[in-house]
Amino acid sequence: MKKFYLIFLIIFLLAIAGCSSVKYTKESLDKLANCLADKNVKEYGAFWCPNCAKQQKMFGSSYDIIKERGVYVECDARGENAQPELCLEKEVQKYPDWEFSNNERLIGVQDLEILAQKAGCEIPALK
Repeated sequence: MKKFYLIFLIIFLLAIAGCSSVKYTKESLDKLANCLADKNVKEYGAFWCPNCAKQQKMFGSSYDIIKERGVYVECDARGENAQPELCLEKEVQKYPDWEFSNNERLIGVQDLEILAQKAGCEIPALK
């Protein structure tokens, strides 16, 4: 009987987790990435940073826009297009470090909704 309840609990938790995730279209993510660039938002990170990889995964292929439009700033001198001097000037200590046009900063992996809100962007979601 305990086994039954345990299995039921696991299935229930997986169902809840699946229902609560927000999905975005490629167009929505592209729009957000372009808006972040338009609003001069910066994401300071490092190529080896696991949290930066998590953040990148949230954008999917739209992260190419983040890189191409200069939102992402590589802080490790060994990385591609590195700008370690800028990271030192901005006193970046943890990655990812998001900086907005009002100089407000958020450290760590951020929900896309939070990034959109802080930057003044919209991100339509499919639920």
